[in-house]
Amino acid sequence: MSWLDDILCEAPKEVRDGIPSFLGEQPTPSEGFDYARHYTEDAEQFDYFGEKSDRLTVTHLRLLRSSAMRMVPKDTALLLDVGCGSAFVAGHFCPRGVKVVSMDIAQANARKALDKYLYDNHAAVVADAYHLPFADHVFDCIIASEIIEHTVDPKGFVDSLLAKLKPGGILIVSTPYKERIAYSLCIHCNCKTPHNAHLHSFDKEKMQRMVSALPADIVKMRLVGNKLLLRTHLVVLVAKLGFWVWRFVDGLLNRILPKAEHFIIVMKKR
Repeated sequence: MSWLDDILCEAPKEVRDGIPSFLGEQPTPSEGFDYARHYTEDAEQFDYFGEKSDRLTVTHLRLLRSSAMRMVPKDTALLLDVGCGSAFVAGHFCPRGVKVVSMDIAQANARKALDKYLYDNHAAVVADAYHLPFADHVFDCIIASEIIEHTVDPKGFVDSLLAKLKPGGILIVSTPYKERIAYSLCIHCNCKTPHNAHLHSFDKEKMQRMVSALPADIVKMRLVGNKLLLRTHLVVLVAKLGFWVWRFVDGLLNRILPKAEHFIIVMKKR
């Protein structure tokens, strides 16, 4: 795919099923956690493309993703989806003519993304977010949805993504808001293991401090998924009235009672 070749800065280590892989013997930001192996096995054990039956979860995810995608600038031509999972970004933007690179550290997710969304303007790669194979300053927008809480070095993660954005480009990050991380004792290693592999919890102040040391400015932070709406399942009823009705109700409740399940951070590269 010529347009993908134009934005790569290195040759792939291998090509499997037509998907270039850039994973190699690279140092990880934290010794002792082989996250590449972990998330490769995770993708093989759990199908992120499968349909969820829990209507509450389905509704919340749909609204969260819609909120994030509506923050993508309208003039975006080239978009990177980091940790693409179910590739909902490609599913939304490729039919609108945007070139989308679905990137995941797991071959299984990248393969399913490309199989599901067969567009000439859709490419998939297997790569590590800390060692991105793209030229600097090429993407108009990058989306990292529900990824940063899994990373061992959040600041390094954001810095790596910013390097690939054009000046003035937009980075959109979504993550749980003020999450209380729960732990279990792993029966295999006898170590404390965080549920859902969440290593970090964020709030607005923590995110501001982290980004202040990077070449970007936070231009928007939006709380999404008021817990009162979610716990009472009222979100399902409100969502039926339309996205904008839900967003008004959700936003109003989050101003009165700022207890949200997630928040979205929009950063603009200097």
